Amino acid sequence: MAFRFTELRTRRALYTVIASLEPYQAVPTFFIPAVVLSRHPALLAEIAGHRVEIGIHGYVHNDYRTLSHSEQHKQTEKAISVFEEKQVSFQGFRNPYLGWTEESLQVFIQLGFTYDSNDAVLHNVIDLDQLSPLLRSGYEKSLELFQAIECNTYTLRPYFAGQLLRIPTSIPDDEMLFDRLRISATREIGRIWSSIMRHVYDLGGIYVLNLHPERAVLCKQSLVALLSYTRDRPLPIWVTSLRNVAQWWKERSQFRLNIIPQAPNRWQVEANCTPRATLLARHLVVEDQPTTPWYGVDVQVPSHRFSVHAEKCPCIGLSPQTSQELEDFLFEQGYPFVRCSEQDAHLYACYLDIPEGLGATRKEQVQRKSRLLQQIEELKAPLIYYGCWPNGYRAALSITGDIDSITIQDFFRRIIEV
Repeated sequence: MAFRFTELRTRRALYTVIASLEPYQAVPTFFIPAVVLSRHPALLAEIAGHRVEIGIHGYVHNDYRTLSHSEQHKQTEKAISVFEEKQVSFQGFRNPYLGWTEESLQVFIQLGFTYDSNDAVLHNVIDLDQLSPLLRSGYEKSLELFQAIECNTYTLRPYFAGQLLRIPTSIPDDEMLFDRLRISATREIGRIWSSIMRHVYDLGGIYVLNLHPERAVLCKQSLVALLSYTRDRPLPIWVTSLRNVAQWWKERSQFRLNIIPQAPNRWQVEANCTPRATLLARHLVVEDQPTTPWYGVDVQVPSHRFSVHAEKCPCIGLSPQTSQELEDFLFEQGYPFVRCSEQDAHLYACYLDIPEGLGATRKEQVQRKSRLLQQIEELKAPLIYYGCWPNGYRAALSITGDIDSITIQDFFRRIIEV
């Protein structure tokens, strides 16, 4: 049993995570059920005093998929009331078991949450053929429970659902490794986490690690190995909390790119953005301004006003009948676009004619957006766009943890509270 009758073991675990992140000038994001917070307000206030982010993990530790819309709303309101009563600020919500529904998103928006972190992105770092039938069955049941989606460039990026920012979380998490796969060796866990980070880095996304605090001491060296790996990459990785990710994505959503014709094969670029913006270019010449090699063929442009020479206009052409939904998608992804006729398609980096939109179901949306983003990322044509992360970072890493219980009493109360 990982818990004791007092808070001491959990306090040690929480500070283990906090201390591991201090050399990176970063803090973790912990999520906690409101009833657990209500029993341990002093401990949570103490760690919040170290700038640690605290998010809501339900009122009790139950699966929102078993609740009606009104029940979800009622329980979330009760959770908010507890946090406000204990004077613990919050911005985000993570559901127990990552068990969200479309009604959950409506509730989060109605109640003013900044973000949720429930979209489970699966990294294929486990060789299923090497598992026994029993372990494989248990692992696959976990994937079904978490409503896992495949890892790709699109699914590793945050996105807005109305006013709510959806930040993906990566699996397998520590519970799946320990309980489902029986992997407990520190070195192997560190290798798995670093392998996930390598893939996230290659795709330019965010790795949201969920490490339950009861395993933090046991996994300390694994966490140190992962964090050390972030310093070994050619481009920096942003180690930060989820609230900072949410703040950045909102800031980034205000950026604009104006591309103005000046002469044949010459355009003026005006980037309306904050100094933190990562402005990238490929397959063109930036005139009279320095550039820095970035990732692949892309270069980073520090100036926010400059001229470029290129064979085509470095933006995306959209047909008049292409849906507004696709325009909104390109805008959030940081790509400039203009509406134009099919006759002018050859003048642009690529031309999209997608009047049917990006799909009706979640599955269709993920598939179509993933394919479209891959198509644009692989363009071998002139393009200027905003990178996902601030200050030239290639990828992001957030260390998070669900504080489901603090003492053994909390652990057993979960059974009757649900």
